[in-house]
Amino acid sequence: MYLHNSIFISIGSNLRGHMNNSKNIMDTVFFNLSSAGLRVRYASKIYISKPMPSGLGPLFYNRVVSIKSNLNPIEIMKILKRIERTYSRRSKLRNSPRVLDLDILDYKGKIINKGNILQIPHPRMGKRDFILKPLHDLSPYWTDPINGKSIKSLIYKCKRSNISIAKAI
Repeated sequence: MYLHNSIFISIGSNLRGHMNNSKNIMDTVFFNLSSAGLRVRYASKIYISKPMPSGLGPLFYNRVVSIKSNLNPIEIMKILKRIERTYSRRSKLRNSPRVLDLDILDYKGKIINKGNILQIPHPRMGKRDFILKPLHDLSPYWTDPINGKSIKSLIYKCKRSNISIAKAI
């Protein structure tokens, strides 16, 4: 499937928090996105990976979804941050374990740079196999709008490859 003009959001979690398992986390996120007017169109498989960069801590569950919305990327980001706060996203420490991490990966193939507020495509996604592989599930012909590299090329160049597809949950 090739999803042209799509909005892609990553979902990650490695702490249970208010939800008791990874399936509940995904179902809850879908419900919250839908309630906020961000309709999930397609969802990738769920992947399991070690935390980056240390590899220490609970395993992460990651997924990418394609959503449909007429909202602008800043409005979508505000919704995602509100959902994260609802579930106590994480401590203030960078790369710490978290109940929920939501990011806009791509917004209709556009390049957006609002400094510390928002950068699209996500500036570190090219080094994260746990983002690239689920995105590939949804859009195998996706290309980075900044450098024109294909998703297959980005996956190939990604240094880590220690992720697996989650068993049925």
